[in-house]
Amino acid sequence: MTAKKLVFVILFTCMAGLAQAQFLKIGGITVQATTTLFVDNGEAKSEECDQLYNVSFKDMMLAHNIYIGGVLNQSQFYQLNSVNRYMSGDITVLKFNALSGRSGMTYSYEIKIDADGKLMSLVCTEESGNKTTYKGGISELKTFKQ
Repeated sequence: MTAKKLVFVILFTCMAGLAQAQFLKIGGITVQATTTLFVDNGEAKSEECDQLYNVSFKDMMLAHNIYIGGVLNQSQFYQLNSVNRYMSGDITVLKFNALSGRSGMTYSYEIKIDADGKLMSLVCTEESGNKTTYKGGISELKTFKQ
């Protein structure tokens, strides 16, 4: 391998790593959930949904908004804790817990983002172990704390 090719391969590898790592350092993310995937009586099902998850890792807050028929139906804030970010191959994984001030329950979340910056899934696990998977889109959230 020539020196030029070696330098090119090293630069390309570094740039690819930086592109993927950008999601590890993101201050906040908005997930627009449009589809819910879940298991009901042992059967996999999916339904359309209209929900927003605004997750601020810098402010340690989650705002969850549920819309029905295009109208806001529920809105609640949660306090984040146990935030963990890592790469699994070329997939960015963001894991965190969210504490409800209303019920006192803690929900576990896992967001997976592919190398192109598209949402693969948002999985919410309740204390009971029930899991719901959401599909949709993502964008960067502008956080209060900069």
